[in-house]
Parts: sequence; C-alpha cells; structure tokens
Amino acid sequence: MKYRQILLGFLLFLGLLSACRKEQKEAIVPDSLSALREMITPAYVIDADSIRTIIRAELTTWRLDAPWDSALVEYYRNDREFVWLNRMPFSLEYADSMLARLDNIAEHGITPELYHTDQIRESLQQIRTLNLQEGKTMNRLLAFVEYQLTATYLSYVCQLKFGFLPPQQRRNDSLTYIPLKRCDSAFAFSALDTLRADAHKAFQWAQPSSRLYSKLQEELQRINKEPQTDSTDYFRKRLLVNLERERWQYAQDKGKKYAIVNVAAFMLQAVNEETDSILEMRVCCGRLKDKTPMLASRIYYMELNPYWNVPQSIITKEIIPTFKRDTTYFTRNRMKIYDKNGKSVDPQTIEWTKFAGRGVPYTVKQDNKAGNSLGRIIFRFPNHYAVYLHDTPSRQPFTWKNRAVSHGCVRLENALDFAFFLLKKPDELFQDRIRIAMDIRPVSEEGRKLSRSDAYRELKHCSLQESIPVYLDYQTVYLSADNQLSYCADPYNYDPPLLKAMNNLIAKP
Repeated sequence: MKYRQILLGFLLFLGLLSACRKEQKEAIVPDSLSALREMITPAYVIDADSIRTIIRAELTTWRLDAPWDSALVEYYRNDREFVWLNRMPFSLEYADSMLARLDNIAEHGITPELYHTDQIRESLQQIRTLNLQEGKTMNRLLAFVEYQLTATYLSYVCQLKFGFLPPQQRRNDSLTYIPLKRCDSAFAFSALDTLRADAHKAFQWAQPSSRLYSKLQEELQRINKEPQTDSTDYFRKRLLVNLERERWQYAQDKGKKYAIVNVAAFMLQAVNEETDSILEMRVCCGRLKDKTPMLASRIYYMELNPYWNVPQSIITKEIIPTFKRDTTYFTRNRMKIYDKNGKSVDPQTIEWTKFAGRGVPYTVKQDNKAGNSLGRIIFRFPNHYAVYLHDTPSRQPFTWKNRAVSHGCVRLENALDFAFFLLKKPDELFQDRIRIAMDIRPVSEEGRKLSRSDAYRELKHCSLQESIPVYLDYQTVYLSADNQLSYCADPYNYDPPLLKAMNNLIAKP
C-alpha cells in the first residue's frame, strides 16, 4: 500500500512538472508503469519529512548573518508548510519570475552577481529533466531549491525595501548618520505572508515608490543607453549612490509636513503634502572642517532676536587669533566677555595667549538684533551637535555656488518664509508680530496699529502648536521643487566611499 502511494504521488509530481515545463528541453516523463518502476530508485523518491530534515540540518552549515535570517531559521525549524514546493504546479513559474527579477536588478543600480542564481537554475534544471547529477537525490535538490528560493526572496525584498548596504557601510564619519528603519523578523514574516498570498505582487511590493526613486531609475536607464564617456560615467555613479540613499527610510515618521535640508545641494525644501506645496530656498552649510551633521529631529519652537553664546572651539580657534591682530574685534562685533561668576570683563585685560589650545574660562556672548551672527530668528531642535537653522546678516554667500561657509549650522536665505511655513494655520496678525520683531514692516492694518502701540511687547519666543520633523540629509541627485531631477556637487566627498561599497556587493559563498 505504501509503495503504491509513493508511485501515485510520484506520478502526480511528474505530471505537474510536465505541465509547468517552460524549458526547451522536455521533461522526462515515463510513458508506462513499467518505465516508471525502472525510474523509482531511492534517489528519486520524494518525501516531505526528508526534505524538512535536510533543510534543518543545512541550517547549521549555511551562512546566516543577514537581518532576516532569524525569521528564515524560525520558519523552517518549526516544520511550517513549504513556501515554494506547496505551490505545484505553479511554483517553478514563480521561481522563474523571481530569477528574472534578479537578472534585471541592474535597473535598481545593483549587480546581479549579488545572488547565487546559477546554482538555483542548475538545481531547477535537474528537477525539470529528472536528470540527477552523481550523488544528488531529489529530496536534497528540492530542499536546496526550497530554502535558497526563500532566502533569496527575503534578501531581495528586504534589501530593496531598506537598502543593500549594511548600516556600518552607510556612515562616512561620525557626523553622517540618520536613524533609519531596518529589516527585522517581523517584516520578513510579513514578506513571506505576502508571497504565499500573491506571489507576483510579492515581487513588487518592496520597491520604493517615491517620485525621486522613479526618476532616478528612468535617468539610469537613459544614461545606460548613451555612449559611455567620462561624463556619462560620472552621472551613472551619482545615480547608483543616490538610488541606494533613496532606499534608506527615516526611522522618524515624516508625516504630511516636514523640512529637509539637502546639505550637498545647499538647499532646503519645506514640504506640505496636504496643500501639495514646497517652499524651496538656498542655505549655507558647514565648511569642510566644520561639516554640517546628518540628523533627524523635530522643530518645537523659534526664537526671535537670539543672543549668540559663542562656542569654545570658535573662541580658541578663530576669535583669539583675530583679536591679537585687531583689538577692536569684540567691540565691532558687539561681543561681551563674562567670567565664571557672570561678571563682565574687559577683553583688553585678559592674557589670551595663556589659553592657546585649551579651554577659555570665559563666556563670550554676542548682543542680539542687528549684526548678530544668528540673524533675527533661529529655529531650534534637539540634537547632539548644537546645530540649528537660523537667519543671517551675511547675504553674499547665498549668491555663491559652493555655500559651505558656516561652522556647522544651517543659514537660511528666507528665514521669515520658513517661520510662516512652520505655523499650523495662517494668522496674519501673528505673522506681523514676527515681522515686527525682525524689523520688517507689517502688512496688515492691525499689524501696523500694533507696531505703533506703546503697550506692545515684542515677540521673543514662539512654541509651535505642532512640532515639525526636520532632516539634515545629503543627496547629490535630487528633485527640485518643480519636479526636475537635479545634479549637484559632492562638497564633503561622501559619494566615493558609498560607491566603493556598492561596487563590492557580490554574492558571498
């Protein structure tokens, strides 16, 4: 009875293989029971328990160091249903679909050599033709195909969703890291559920859907069709790096209203998806020796006419050397010096040379309003680097192409417009209060009356009704406000290390 069940099951299996056959070489299907009996050898007998045993044994030898491996191991160690073998007669068709996607992964800027597709294809061919190589069994082949297809699928969707480079290779230095979402076992199990529900949809659902990603893909396709020159090679490299950057997802939710500073392009885009509007302006960022850090935070409030507490690093490296050459420096820049008790000190009485290369036991504060280095308004948000977005009295750098001129903070070309963007709802009178504080003429009649009132108290702080996500990021190819793909320079030279890491993405043995 048992032998009969094996024969019937194997005959059914061969029939299904024949039904889904798409290779030029036809599958070998016996035309009689006697021929079938001749083929029934231990190497060809299929047993689900044996397949599961082989997979569990191989789990201890295969390299398991990817983020989704824990889900892979848990799935097969718990004797769950097969992902691919239970789909007969369509499983091989789905396998072909996935392998075709891997062959075309260059459209995402990734080398197909990242995956072991040749070994999978070879095993599938042996299964289709029932032409086992010496030492192989059908159970071992099916176990290999089942496991490798699942592992490859999870690798494909997880990396396409969250990025192909591991986190340690995304950081150029300690100032270039934004917390990102990562693939975990929960996402991996969700990916398996999607595969079982609709295999064809599963191959597509992880692809980034942003407008920028689609534009980058289109541009890469166009560049690849052009004759290869130094120019096209330059553009292609930029596209590969920025496709990878666009796959990275911020851990902090952007919501419908957010601001992104593209440090590479010296550009800020304040996006309001609810009104389908983008406020775009030039910015100045940190010099090469004072790079603006990459970060994610939330803007909670703005401060009008701020004082500037000069950082110790600027005092020792810049102000003291300048003061030695020009003793009017503190007076001209409206700066005051205070000792540790808060008492004002005459800079002429301090022996500054004693503090060369070490901390200064004084505080330097610049008076607010006209001439203050922070301008008339600053937008503060929590971060470890003490950098912020702010106004500036220095307007000329906004006309320069390379606007890497600050000590790390981001200077805004149109700080007033950004302040209005942050407000939850337009309020003409409140906007005029901001204008008055910044010495800008009010535009409403009520605002003009307010500015002339002796009882009016100047606005100093404004806590936002809703905090606004802010990102300091780095993209050397980006979408401008008019939805055009734009290239920019690489002022901090962050692209080459990422490109090198991507070029090293190959399949591990």
